[in-house]
Amino acid sequence: MGFSEKLKKLRIDNEMSQENLAELLNVSRSAIAKWESSKGMPDLENIKMIAPIFDVTIDSLIRDEEEIETTEEGFCFKIAGAGVGIGLVLGFLFRDFGVNNMGAWGIGFGIIGYIIGYVIIEIKNK
Repeated sequence: MGFSEKLKKLRIDNEMSQENLAELLNVSRSAIAKWESSKGMPDLENIKMIAPIFDVTIDSLIRDEEEIETTEEGFCFKIAGAGVGIGLVLGFLFRDFGVNNMGAWGIGFGIIGYIIGYVIIEIKNK
C-alpha cells in the first residue's frame, strides 16, 4: 500500500473529509486530492503534521508496506524489546545458578514488557 492509499484510508477511517484535513494542514482541498490520487506528494513538513493527526508513525506512513503502525504499537514493541534484553541479561547472569535457558528468560520478559506497554497506553488513553 502506497502513501496515497494509506492517506485516504486513514482519512476515511477517521471520518474526516478532505476539507477537514486540508484545514488542519493549511493546504487546499485539491492538494489532499492530489496526494490521495498519487498525482503529488506532500513535503516533509506536511508529512510530519499528518502522522500525529492519525496517530501513526512517519515511517509507516511513507513506507510501501501494507500495515500502518500506530505510535502506540511502536511504544509497546520498544518496551517488549527492552524486556527481551533484560531477560537475556538475567538469563546470562543466573546461568551459574542452574538456570540455563536464556531464551525463555528473554521471551518471558519480552511478553511482560509488551503487556506493561499496553497497560500504560490504556491508562494514558482513559
